[in-house]
Amino acid sequence: MEPTPTPRSDVVGSLARALAQRAGGGMVRVAIDGPDGAGKTTFSRDLDDALRPLLGDSAEVRRFSADHLLIPTSLRRSDKAADPRWLYEHIYDWARIREIAAGAPEFDARTSVLLVDGMTLQRPELADLWDVTVYLTVPEEVTVQRIVAVTSTRDEPDSAIEALYTERYLPAQRTYVDTVDPMSRSDIVLEMSDPERPTVLRWNLPR
Repeated sequence: MEPTPTPRSDVVGSLARALAQRAGGGMVRVAIDGPDGAGKTTFSRDLDDALRPLLGDSAEVRRFSADHLLIPTSLRRSDKAADPRWLYEHIYDWARIREIAAGAPEFDARTSVLLVDGMTLQRPELADLWDVTVYLTVPEEVTVQRIVAVTSTRDEPDSAIEALYTERYLPAQRTYVDTVDPMSRSDIVLEMSDPERPTVLRWNLPR
């Protein structure tokens, strides 16, 4: 049967119910992985909103975006970052992401579901952390279109942003895909070209 687009609310609701069932047995750590422009942070926020009413008073949801721990722009645009392998290996502060996901002080024992969104979250340094993995995917051209759209008010011309992605960020993402094959590892894979009607490519959780 060919995958078909599904209303976003149905996808988010089904995932929220599956996570709520798991949360009854303890902490559930969820990685929302995918390339730039796939809609990871917005999806995480929607999932948070759907999940909270399903949990009891003694439980809670916390969200964290790994993009808060990206290396500085100056490093991302340095000569060494022209190497896709270097950029893939150094794009985040991996140790801090591990600390947060494993239970840093601000994520206390009452947390039942921790949602972490970011790029390359299934890399070897982090893969063992996650109880559930969700991978949002879009074609590379969609990534570029969306990033240009959200940065178009800045002083930098669109062509410069496109060049950064074509020459650096997209090759680094390809390195991740070639190294880890995140789509084959994920519990859920959603194609997000139409964010309001994602296509479910894999679903290995209860609905």
